[in-house]
Amino acid sequence: MLKTANVFYFFIVSSLILAVSVVSIYGAEAGGSKLPKIFRSEDLLWEVKLGTHQYTIPRIDGDRIYLGVNDQYLKHPAVKRDGGGILMCLEKATGKMMWQLPIPKFEKGRQSPYHFNIWKCGVCSTPAVEGKRIYIVGPRGDVLCLDRNGQADGNDGPFLREKEYIKVPEDSTYELTQADGDIIWQYDLLKELDIYPHDVCGSTPLLHGDYLYACTSNGQDDKHTYIVRPEAPSLIVLHKDTGKLVAVDGELIGKRMFHGQWSSPVATTIRGKEMILFGGGDGVLYAFEPMRSAPANGKPQTLKKIWQYDCNPKDYRFKDGKKIPWNDWRRKSPDGPSEIISIPVVYKQRVYVCIGQSPIHGPGEGILSCIDAATGAKVWDSREVGRSLSSVTIHEGLLYISDFNGKLHCFDADRGELFWQQELGAGVWTSSPFVLDGKVYVSTEKNSLWVLKTGREKQVLNQCRLTSVGITLQVQDGVIYFPTQKRLFALKIKNDQAI
Repeated sequence: MLKTANVFYFFIVSSLILAVSVVSIYGAEAGGSKLPKIFRSEDLLWEVKLGTHQYTIPRIDGDRIYLGVNDQYLKHPAVKRDGGGILMCLEKATGKMMWQLPIPKFEKGRQSPYHFNIWKCGVCSTPAVEGKRIYIVGPRGDVLCLDRNGQADGNDGPFLREKEYIKVPEDSTYELTQADGDIIWQYDLLKELDIYPHDVCGSTPLLHGDYLYACTSNGQDDKHTYIVRPEAPSLIVLHKDTGKLVAVDGELIGKRMFHGQWSSPVATTIRGKEMILFGGGDGVLYAFEPMRSAPANGKPQTLKKIWQYDCNPKDYRFKDGKKIPWNDWRRKSPDGPSEIISIPVVYKQRVYVCIGQSPIHGPGEGILSCIDAATGAKVWDSREVGRSLSSVTIHEGLLYISDFNGKLHCFDADRGELFWQQELGAGVWTSSPFVLDGKVYVSTEKNSLWVLKTGREKQVLNQCRLTSVGITLQVQDGVIYFPTQKRLFALKIKNDQAI
């Protein structure tokens, strides 16, 4: 599914240099800052060098930033890099590393029929955070609950095998320090549910009430010929305190799945009714009732479905009464159905979501769907949008969406009227459009960052070259956090910020 050099989705710092200098992974940056020219150097607060692949949007929590990377530049007193990943905890004010959790790769990643955790993508899960706990879907097929403070306040259980987990050699005398991560509990998807993840475990878990919802990344075999475990769940629910399995989706999405399952669950409340939205690897959007209480008999329940909506029109699935073959990397057809990889977005009691495929499969026909969140009925859709891994951004009634066909689109979010399109010169799949201060930012796979003016009239404000592919921006407390596959920049926002 992935290109090994420019792949899928979605910092260790040893010294801090103030003023116009920048922070690097092991000290001062040789050769100076790699700040995109679109930003002003005087606004740069700090800059951190990451690995070679990074696909997660930073999770900002109080005075900290959590971010997943690969382990290309891992520096640990007792652990060597092996193509796995790292969950980083950075100090928000400085970019200084507070702690890290190396996650070595899954040893059987290339052993048939396994086909995942082999692309050096690292941690592809943006952490969910609540209080003192952090939750991620780990790159080697598990769900992890971690201590926000790492080992700084001791090794909290019940999980106490961190040295074994991060592969500290048995003959090493190394003892955990406050610079190490602290796992509270682990749920092994492969062992407990016989899941066969495909390519990457790449989704963000959802906290709702006492429960954690997580995508399993179940998918195809190493030859891309069949779904290894079609009966395995695509969405599971764990108790957030214990990691115990309490529910599964029960929809048998694997029996209809095209390639894999990577979308992230979303919680919303519509007309007083709570629901969990989940984009399926079969191209169907599902709405489930959330868990209210743990099953009395201790056995996992099946989530109750509220509605489902097929995001693939019938003519995407069938032609002349025959099923249209799903496109893959070997034939790269622009036709046929696609799965849901993007994350659904809720706005004014409607759900907006696109269909798409792995970028290595090439561009092709897609569709943007607007769905009544209460009933699951179609409000409007648009075939102007090609295959897309991006989520929509809605600002002042205008919807912005990018696609792998290489376009940025602007729609009326209520009516679906297309106001304009901008050719970007390359596909978009590692980022979603981001609106800030009357401007919409979007990055392409060919290392370009575009800035357009928000509004019904198209106006390109700027374009610049990046040193690596850009990820979706984040903003908090007057600071822009702009991640690329290789770096993270923190920039202060000024009212007169030039672009």
